[in-house]
Amino acid sequence: MKKILVGVMLVLIAVATTGVYHLTQKADIFYYQGHDLFVKAKYQAAIPLFIASLAQDPKRSKTLTELGYAYLWSGNFPAAIQVFQKIVPLEPKAFRVKKSLASAYSWNKEYAKAEAIFQEAILADKSDLDAQKGLAEIYLWDSKFEEAKAILIPLLRISPGDARAKFLYGKALLYSGQTKEALQIFKELSGYSEKGGGKTA
Repeated sequence: MKKILVGVMLVLIAVATTGVYHLTQKADIFYYQGHDLFVKAKYQAAIPLFIASLAQDPKRSKTLTELGYAYLWSGNFPAAIQVFQKIVPLEPKAFRVKKSLASAYSWNKEYAKAEAIFQEAILADKSDLDAQKGLAEIYLWDSKFEEAKAILIPLLRISPGDARAKFLYGKALLYSGQTKEALQIFKELSGYSEKGGGKTA
């Protein structure tokens, strides 16, 4: 009797192991097919494959992340928000994921939510220049030009060669009516010289 019970237990363990293996394999197969399309910028085609992978393994962070970006970059901002909201609890300390959620919010014109995430990132790490530039950019989209300048002016003192910060500052000047100053910034960025009549060497 004991031998029969041991035999049955071994069979059940083997079946369970095989089932888990096949589920994992299916998740991998769908993910890698989707990933191949994702890296080729075929985001719409990748989405159903990522969804199929997540049906097998719902908390797979890598698949969720790429699905979020596939939605974001194909213009489905509400779906991207839903996906990134699922990832944040899985990686609560990863501001990279939170910044992706902020981008999705901003593209969906939910500026206050995006601003709050970047403000949180800056509070957590005052040296996070990407978060500062991200917040400044959202302020520009939200027509908060003075707030954007308040971030960009000290940032450019620290890093005067930062092209993105300089471009954002030029836009802030332009949008707030300081056209002459904005034009000077854009000339500097393009390397244009009035004296030479073209780009500087």
